[in-house]
Amino acid sequence: MHDLKFICASFFKNPSPQQVNEAKLVELVAVRTRMLADDILELVNIPLEEAMNENEREVIVLLQGMRELVYNHNDSNLRTGEVFADFTAQVIMFCLLYAHRVLCASEDSPAEKERKINAYIKEDLSEGEALTPFRNLMLYLRDHADKSFFINQRIDECIKFLSFIKMTDQQLLNPDYHQLFELFLSKYDAKSRFDFGAYYTPKVLADFVVKLVNYVVAENFPGKSIYDDGNTIVDPCCGTGSFMEALISHDPGNGSYNLCGIEILPAPYMLANYRMAVLEKQNGKKNNKIKILLANTLSNSVFNGEANEDSIEGRELLQANKISALPLKLVIGNPPCSDTLRENISDDFSIINGLMEDFRPPEAMRRGRQNIQKQINNPFMQFLRWSCKKLLDSQNHSVLALIVPLSFLEAESYKYARKYLCEHFSDVWAVAVDADARTGVRSDSLFHTLQGRAVIVLTRKYGDDAPIRVVHYCDYSHSMRGNKERLLSDDISNIASRFEEYGIDTDTVAFSPVKPFDTEMYKKFWPVSNENGQNAIFLNHCSGIKLAPTAIFTHVKAPMLKRRSREIALNGASEASVWFSKQDRPPKEEKIVAFQNALNGCGDKRVMDQMLTENIHSYSFRPFLTSNVLLWKEVLLKYSRIGGGGTRLRPEIIKAYSDQNTVGFAMAHAPKDLNPTLSQFVSFCWYYPDNDMCTRGNSHIYMNQYPNRQGGMSTNIAPEILSAVVSMIGMSEETAAKKIVFYVYAVMCSQVYLDDFEGALFTVNQSDKRARVPVVSDKELFLNISEIGKSIADLEKVDFSPENILGFDYDFLMQSVPAGFQIKNVPHPFDAENELLLLTDGNRTIKVYCPLSLQRLNISGYDVIKAVWLKFNSYDFTHCEFTGDDMRRLLDFLNTIAIHEKYVEKLDEMIAPILNGVVPLVVNED
Repeated sequence: MHDLKFICASFFKNPSPQQVNEAKLVELVAVRTRMLADDILELVNIPLEEAMNENEREVIVLLQGMRELVYNHNDSNLRTGEVFADFTAQVIMFCLLYAHRVLCASEDSPAEKERKINAYIKEDLSEGEALTPFRNLMLYLRDHADKSFFINQRIDECIKFLSFIKMTDQQLLNPDYHQLFELFLSKYDAKSRFDFGAYYTPKVLADFVVKLVNYVVAENFPGKSIYDDGNTIVDPCCGTGSFMEALISHDPGNGSYNLCGIEILPAPYMLANYRMAVLEKQNGKKNNKIKILLANTLSNSVFNGEANEDSIEGRELLQANKISALPLKLVIGNPPCSDTLRENISDDFSIINGLMEDFRPPEAMRRGRQNIQKQINNPFMQFLRWSCKKLLDSQNHSVLALIVPLSFLEAESYKYARKYLCEHFSDVWAVAVDADARTGVRSDSLFHTLQGRAVIVLTRKYGDDAPIRVVHYCDYSHSMRGNKERLLSDDISNIASRFEEYGIDTDTVAFSPVKPFDTEMYKKFWPVSNENGQNAIFLNHCSGIKLAPTAIFTHVKAPMLKRRSREIALNGASEASVWFSKQDRPPKEEKIVAFQNALNGCGDKRVMDQMLTENIHSYSFRPFLTSNVLLWKEVLLKYSRIGGGGTRLRPEIIKAYSDQNTVGFAMAHAPKDLNPTLSQFVSFCWYYPDNDMCTRGNSHIYMNQYPNRQGGMSTNIAPEILSAVVSMIGMSEETAAKKIVFYVYAVMCSQVYLDDFEGALFTVNQSDKRARVPVVSDKELFLNISEIGKSIADLEKVDFSPENILGFDYDFLMQSVPAGFQIKNVPHPFDAENELLLLTDGNRTIKVYCPLSLQRLNISGYDVIKAVWLKFNSYDFTHCEFTGDDMRRLLDFLNTIAIHEKYVEKLDEMIAPILNGVVPLVVNED
C-alpha cells in the first residue's frame, strides 16, 4: 500500500508532456474559450448597483473597464454583453495559443513553456509587435486585476495546460490554418459557427490570383511591379492570411513594400499573424513591412479617421484609416458573401452605405420590392465599393483583384456595379472558377459552397478616363477539381494563353461572353413580356402558388391526401412524422400544429371530409406531373402569417384558374440558373400552377386572360399582337388569345429555336431581356404551330391517354410488380448502356425500357423522370405500395414524354424556315 502511494505521488509530482494532434488541441482550447465566455457573460450585464458584495462589485468594475478599453464606442445595440464576452474570451485564449505556437520550441520543457507564455502576456509592448490588440488587453489585466480574478484563474489554467502540450516541428511550421479555424469554430459554437459568409481561400486559387495580377500589371504597366519599393497592398478581409502568404511567396526579389491585412474576427486574425510568423521563420526577415489589423474595414472610422484612440478598437481603426489612405497599388481579397446576412447597416456604416448608391439603378428605374436591388446589400458588394473608393482616391496606377460570386459576372442585380467598374477602370480580366451547384451541374468546386465563384482583376491607368469595352475571359468552372487545380497551378504563360477577348455588351454589361446569334433577326421577334413599356405579347404575368410547406398540402393521389389530413388531425406531429420524416423538406412542427388545429376547427369528421372534398383540386405541380392540392384558403392565409412564412396564395392565379376558360404556361425567367446548358424552360399549366414549376426562382405564369379590377376577366394579350392575329386568322379575340398562348408555348418548346438563339435565351434574370419569339404572318403556318402547341399541352392533362409508341407489354410489366413493393427514388435509377429504367425497393428490381433521350429529358431544371415522377411517386412521398396500377401510370408517363419528343421533332421542321428568315413575320414596331 505504501509503495502504491509513493508511485502515485511520484506520477502526479512529475507530469510529462503530452503529444496531441491539432484537432484535439484546438478542441481543448475551444472548450476553455467557451467556458471563459460564459463566465464573462454571466457578470458583464449586471449593473454596478446590483452587485451582491464588494468582491462582485470589483469584478463588475473591472469588466466595465475592459469593455471601455476594447470598444471604440459603447452603443449597446452594437456591443452586447454576448458579443463582448465572445470577443474577450477569444482574444485571451488565442493570445495564449499564439505564444505557445510561435515562441515555444518543440524541445522546451513544460516549465520553460510556462515561463515563455507568461513573459509574453506580461511584458510591455514593443513597437510593431504582432497581435497588439490582444496584448493590450492582456496588459490591462496585468495592471488592473490580481491573481484571484476569475479571468486570470482561467488564464493560469490554460497556460499550465498548454505547457504540457508537445507540438512537433511539422505541426508548428506547416499548420493547416483553415482547419484550425474551422475546428475552433465548430467546437466553440457549433450552432452558429459565426456565419459571416466567409469562405476559406484555397491555396491554389490564392497563388493563381497573385500570378494573374503580376501578369496583368506587366501587360498594362511595363516595367512596373506590385512589389516596387513604397507600394502599398491591402487585403481588406484577410481571414487567415491566404492572400498575404501568396503575395510574399511570389515576390521574386525582396521588395520594400507595405502589406496590410484587415480582419474583423479574433480567431482568423490570430492565425494570420501566426502564419506571418511561420513565414518569417522559414524565409527569414524581409524588407517588406507587414501589418495585420483587427478592425471592421467598412466602419466610418476607416474612411474619416475619427475614432476613440484610447480604445483597442479605436486604435486599430485609426491605423486602418492611415494605411488605406496611402496611395494604394493593389487591393486583393476574398470578401465575405451572403445572400441573407445584413451586417454593416447601422449609423456606424453610413459612409459605405452612401457609396453603395453608385451600384444601384438610376432612381427613375427603381421600384419597391425590386429584386434586382436586393444583392446590393451583400457584404461582398460593400467590400467591392470600399476597394473602388480607396483605389480611385489614390493618384497613381492601381489594381483591384477580388473573388466574387460567379453570378456577379452577368446577373442583372450587379449590372450597375459592373457599369461603374467599366466607367472607372481601364481593363478587366474575369475568370469563372466554380460553377453554381444550384443549377444542377455536377459540383466539383474548390469552394465548399453551392454558389459559384469567379475572380475579377481590374487595372486603373491613372489619368486615362477611357471606359472598359472588352473583357479578357477564361472559364474553369466546368473542369473536374483535380484538373482545375492543375490548370490553376500552371505556368503563367499557359494561363494567359487561355484567355479570350470579348466585347462587353452595352445593355447587360456582362463580364462573360454569350454564344453568337442573329441579333438582327432576334430584334424582329416579340418579347413574351416586358417591364419597360415596350410592345410585348402578354400584358401581365404572375408567380405560381407558393405553399409552405408544400408537403402538407399536396399528394399525387387525392384519396391519400384526404387520409393523411385526417390522420394528422387526429394525431398531430407524431402522425406527420410517419408521413414526412424521409422527405427532403419535412414540414416544421409549428406548421403541422397549425394545420391540425385548423382541421379540428371544422368540428366533426363529416364536416372535415366535406371540406377536404370541396377543396382538393388538380394541381400543375411539376413539368409532366399533375398532383393534387388542398387549396383551403382559410388555413393558407393563416400559414402566410406564421413565422418563417413563405406561403403565397396568389389571388390572381386562384381567380384565373377558377375559370375553366383559362389556359397558360409556366416560364423560368432565368434559364441559366436552372442548368449548365440550355434546355426547355416552359411547361404547360392546365390547373392551378405551383411556384416551383422551375427549380430556381419563381415560375412565372402567362395566361390568355387575367383578373381585372372589376372582378371579372380580361384578355391578357397586348392589343397590338392580338389585333394582328385576329386579322390574320379571322377568329374572335377570345379564340385568338388562346391560339396565341399555344403558339408561343410551341415555339418555346422547339429545340431548333433554343439552339439558334441560345446566346439570347440562356441568361440569368434580366427584366428588360425577356425571351422573344417570332410571330409569323402566315395564317396556315401560325395555326399549324398553334395546334402542335396545343397537342404538346394536352400531354399534361390528367385524362390524357397516350399511344403505346414505346411498345411496352403493359400486362407483363403490371403483373411483374411484387406484393409489398415500396419504390425508392435512388440516386442512379438508369442503366444508360442498355436503355433501362431500374425500379427498386432496395431488394428487388424491375427493369423497364427507357430510351436514353428520355432519361436525359430536362424541363425547367428538372430531370423529368428521376427528379419528378420517381421522386413524388416514391414510397417516401406517397406512403403507398407501388402496384400494378402505378406501373400502368408510369408506362403512360414514359409514352407521354416520348410523344412529346416526337412533337418537338415535327415542330422543329416548321420552326427552322422561320428562323432562317424565309417566312414573313408580324412586325413589332418597337
